[in-house]
Amino acid sequence: MTKGLYEFWLSSIPGIGCRKIQAILSVFGEPEAVFQADREALAQVAGLRTKDIDRLIVSRNREQIKRRWDSICSRDILFTCVTHPDYPAKLHHIADPPYALYYKGSLPSEHVPSVAVVGARNASHAGMETAKQIGRELAENGIAVVSGLARGVDIAAQRGVLTVAGGRTYGVLGCGIDRCYPDNHIESYMLMQENGGVISEFSPGMPPYPGNFPMRNRIISGLSDGILVIEAGQKSGSLITAELGLEQGKDVFVVPGGIYDPCYKGSNSLIKNGAFLVTQTRDILDGLGIFLDEDASVRKKKCEVMLETSEKIVYSYLGLEPIHISELVRMSGLPVQRIMQLVLSLEMKGVIKQIGNQYYAIVL
Repeated sequence: MTKGLYEFWLSSIPGIGCRKIQAILSVFGEPEAVFQADREALAQVAGLRTKDIDRLIVSRNREQIKRRWDSICSRDILFTCVTHPDYPAKLHHIADPPYALYYKGSLPSEHVPSVAVVGARNASHAGMETAKQIGRELAENGIAVVSGLARGVDIAAQRGVLTVAGGRTYGVLGCGIDRCYPDNHIESYMLMQENGGVISEFSPGMPPYPGNFPMRNRIISGLSDGILVIEAGQKSGSLITAELGLEQGKDVFVVPGGIYDPCYKGSNSLIKNGAFLVTQTRDILDGLGIFLDEDASVRKKKCEVMLETSEKIVYSYLGLEPIHISELVRMSGLPVQRIMQLVLSLEMKGVIKQIGNQYYAIVL
């Protein structure tokens, strides 16, 4: 088997999470060595129980591993590992980084600022509208939004991003990447694959067990430069994400609420303990040290004025995060030769720039 298949095997064994994998690799170094290790050698790993060793040994079926790998590839599921160059750099700096990630779409770029937006699942209408507006305005200013695709604040913020051409949002799932949870968010789940991505550390097929969600919160905060909390009660799960963010050295931003409103007890407590109070999106940008002379959306609209109709089509799909020319072909439906002509024209007008091999981003 290839190195990638050994990594895939080690990442997908039930009951063997990232901490146990770290312990195993601290002894054996490489997944292939783990695959070949006998029971006695595996017993030398601190914290590895007899049933864990049984799982490791029983799972060593090359044909079965290859079939499962072929299955995820056939469903356009992508895989990365902590040792791979495309593994999100921000996750290297958190405690217990996931050993592997499954994703559809793309992974967040370390060069693009990002904000996690979390809050109540049973949010009020005002809370939902606030989340949607802030999500949209963050996207207009080139900020990627990370959240959990959950009901309430999460999905409202992510849907706000999806209204912005070139906006990027990433959904971190508490189940396998091949499942949209909740089911009625399928449209956003699909759109996010074209305008960011959906990500999970859980193997395809994993149900949305309640215990998975607190685990995925460290990834949501880890992928972000700051965490925005909207409508968190005293026992809100979003407080876990905020606390993880603080442990990771991230700034926490909070939309305040009424002092007697139980839906804001957690939010107001965060503010009392030093979180940034947010009354407008500009407060988040200032807190992250992103100072703009005017709204990015205004500058982008000014650029569009001087473009031809066909140039505007391509330009509308671009943002601050680089997009490959193949993605522009797919999203626009235009032939690759035509896209190449248009990006060259846009480059000559100084409104976009090439970053790397056939990756393009707008110039603001």
